Amino acid sequence: MDRQTRVLLVTTQVCFGVFPILGKLALEAFEPRAVLVWRLFAAALVMLALAFARHGRAALPAAGDLGALLVLSLLGVMVNQLLFLEGLQRSTAVNAGLLMSVIPVATLGVAVLLGHERLTLRRQAGMLLSTAGVAWLFLHRGADVGGRTRTGDLLLTANALSYSTYLVLAKPVLRRLPQLVVVAWLFALAALIVPWFALDVDWAPGAAGRRHWLALGGVLLFPTLLAYLLNTIVLARTRASTTAAYVLLQPFVSATLALLWLGERPEPAIWPTAACVVAGLWLVSLPARPAPPLSA
Repeated sequence: MDRQTRVLLVTTQVCFGVFPILGKLALEAFEPRAVLVWRLFAAALVMLALAFARHGRAALPAAGDLGALLVLSLLGVMVNQLLFLEGLQRSTAVNAGLLMSVIPVATLGVAVLLGHERLTLRRQAGMLLSTAGVAWLFLHRGADVGGRTRTGDLLLTANALSYSTYLVLAKPVLRRLPQLVVVAWLFALAALIVPWFALDVDWAPGAAGRRHWLALGGVLLFPTLLAYLLNTIVLARTRASTTAAYVLLQPFVSATLALLWLGERPEPAIWPTAACVVAGLWLVSLPARPAPPLSA
């Protein structure tokens, strides 16, 4: 892997890692559904423009693909992003960053359940480690992590499972359509549907000050537009397992910025979870050993 690809990988994870902090600031004034509507409109407009600029008429999906795209949009954009924002509002930026690193492990679990991948002993150990770490986060008593943030943490975990299912189900569609076209239509379909369920929410609340609008702008720029575009480039250059390994950067970016910008200090109870999730993700992301050659 060349240096440019490494820089793109790190930059992508930083863009995703700032989401919990910028989102937390924006949610001080905006409702989660309002933030989601802004994200969908911005991403749909930019992604569709780029898709048509690059692929021309080929950016129009066939009628037979619309059903699959709608299901993927539901799992990968609508439900996924709403669960994240609702969970973030009820949890901390540190917890959100940590729980997002569960996605590669959960993706493997879904792929195994659907028969798309094989479960080796090492991968099984990694999944069990990560699961044990997340279970500790919810079962711990008396600490802030396990108390008032439990509902938010459960929503964030459900978000990770929704996105993991999307990643597995998206593979057949991505074999037929360019990735930029798929991502553009996922946002476009969501932008046509979700706003109807957010009409009771003020999309431009009077309580929103300059810092809230700047935070919202940061959400639109970094974890929405830049992260998705860079991720498209990265996935075309490297293996999915390598990309998954770099997800380990997200919780550390989120935790560092949460301390600097929000004054959030991780509770001691979160460290066992972090250790288990990191170790589990490392085991899952290791490349498979080549099969031994057959003897003559």
